[in-house]
Amino acid sequence: MKPLALALTASLCLPLAAQTKQGEDPGEQAPRPSSPLTKEIPREKTDPEKASRALERAQRLQAEKLSAREARLAEARRKARAKAEAIKKGTLDVAKLVVPSESAPDKELPGTWILESESLGRSLTEQFQKAAGRGMAFSLDKLTGDYLAEINSDKSKIIVHWKDWKMESVAKRDDFKVALAVSVTGKQEYTIVKLTSGKTPESRKILLELSKDETKSQSFFQGARIRSKVDLPALASGHWSINEGILHLQGIKQKVPWKFKRATKEQEP
Repeated sequence: MKPLALALTASLCLPLAAQTKQGEDPGEQAPRPSSPLTKEIPREKTDPEKASRALERAQRLQAEKLSAREARLAEARRKARAKAEAIKKGTLDVAKLVVPSESAPDKELPGTWILESESLGRSLTEQFQKAAGRGMAFSLDKLTGDYLAEINSDKSKIIVHWKDWKMESVAKRDDFKVALAVSVTGKQEYTIVKLTSGKTPESRKILLELSKDETKSQSFFQGARIRSKVDLPALASGHWSINEGILHLQGIKQKVPWKFKRATKEQEP
């Protein structure tokens, strides 16, 4: 049996030996060919001059922005000083104060007030009149919906509700006549920055700031919708008075005060 075992061992080793070339170590592996798809990506060299120019440009733009901002602030301060000086001298272009001289105390302000529609309609037509220039006359036709001013209990905010408010008017120039309509829905929020009370109209002041506007407005000429946004009249800072249950608010440039009356439960938002 021994010669047969030797013969089997020799036959099994022959294929393995045939795979190894003459003169090579069977334990060594042949080197793998390099893949033609792997290429080294050339890296762009940094140009010091180019980088320096980019840095200088960024610094110049930053300086220009800072200079423009400082110029705007300086101009705003100049205008504020000029306005304060004009008010002091009585030369500012302000409307004559016509709110009632007698007034209830400011504790009567909280609650919901409804604006007389004519007050707001008059302000809108005045704006359109100025935009159209001379020769064009606007007149109110029909007003619907409500404008509600909700003054909260601590008197720090006023929320204005436009409840399906719509104004229809007519613009005329010679024989030419067109119909204009404006509709508004949504609400606005004002912050009462300062509120003073007193026995005279001059001492009863209110300073307002529009902090949020969530209104949607549309305007139509001859039934065709105009894409431009409507410049809505806002509650103006000025003077106030509550007389015979009517709240009067007059901005410094308003010739006629806006008049509000207490809203009923059905009218409240």
